[in-house]
Amino acid sequence: MRAAPSPLAEIPLSRELRALVGVIRWFAGAASDQELEEFFRGGMRWDVLLEQAEREGITGLVALALERLGPRADPASNLDRWRAATRAVVASNLSALSELAALRAALREARRQVILLKGAALLDDQYGGRVGLRPLGDVDLLLRPSDLPWVAGWLRRRGYEPVSSSSPFFSRGVVSFDLHTEIVGGDWVGRKARVFRLDPIALWPEAIPREPGDTTTLVLSPVHLRLQLAVHALKHSYSRLIWLVDLALVLRDAPWPALLTQARAAGALRPLAYAVAAVDWLLPGRLDVSEAVRRELPALGRLERGFMRLVARRTGVETPGELVVSLSIPGLIGKAAYLAELGIPQRHVLARHYPATPAWLLYPRRVVRLASLGLREVGKLCYRRGR
Repeated sequence: MRAAPSPLAEIPLSRELRALVGVIRWFAGAASDQELEEFFRGGMRWDVLLEQAEREGITGLVALALERLGPRADPASNLDRWRAATRAVVASNLSALSELAALRAALREARRQVILLKGAALLDDQYGGRVGLRPLGDVDLLLRPSDLPWVAGWLRRRGYEPVSSSSPFFSRGVVSFDLHTEIVGGDWVGRKARVFRLDPIALWPEAIPREPGDTTTLVLSPVHLRLQLAVHALKHSYSRLIWLVDLALVLRDAPWPALLTQARAAGALRPLAYAVAAVDWLLPGRLDVSEAVRRELPALGRLERGFMRLVARRTGVETPGELVVSLSIPGLIGKAAYLAELGIPQRHVLARHYPATPAWLLYPRRVVRLASLGLREVGKLCYRRGR
């Protein structure tokens, strides 16, 4: 059964944002070539569109759409500029994939394993291996804790440097690796691992080889992959459209009975419900989810509906998603404890995220940071109401 039209569809969007959403609908098969042409017709601010497409991670999708239109595309679109922007994504991705290939060779020799997460795990299956369509940003790897020092050492020997002495994020030029030993963000807020119980120990036995015959590089099982994407996108408030594209692609053929069972066991039914609501907005009427499945998902409350409206307006704000996580925690005390740890994490966590800050300044800096975030969000709210 198809979903009823999403109330988020009524939210007014800029001309440029409507075009970006239209491109995604066309890419997902929810809009025709004729409709695609309409998205770009008249009054487009092409510089603004390119800047927003790069920020949302969908430059390659827009370039693909303009290529499809061919002579029908607006001459002001400057297709050569879109091709150049896509080539930059391709070059960055190829550099990252080349480094990943070198790491995989070393892992095979050492008889160790990694699990690819997010973009690197989706590029082949969901994007057909078209390297310019899905920017990687960094290569996310899930490691067993015992393998973390080995991989970090390999990266250091190859010239990568962590952002701080204790950080698992390593960079060298345009290529970065983000090393994880869990997938819910419990390294910043320990209580999040109690909220979303995706135990890394349980993930490894169900992970599958990325390529047949190569057990060195794995990807998460179909169910765990979808739950991880839902939790990750929520953490960042769906602040990049490419993360919504990821969810739209993987939820089209989701194994719903198993997905619901695991989401319930992992405490991740609400993130899954938000993901479905977001995809319903992005692709209205196109996500085939039965009414029985929808009844299993929790209904969104007033605060959650307000959060989803922020997502549809593309505010680019990441903080609300972390706050909304608290709604998945039972009891007021549990919610308060999570919010307190989110606002004021433990000292060793702050030291990792503020590596240049003296120990005695860590908490004052955090308080100043929270105050500045609050003032910024109030300013944005006042601006929107004044328009």
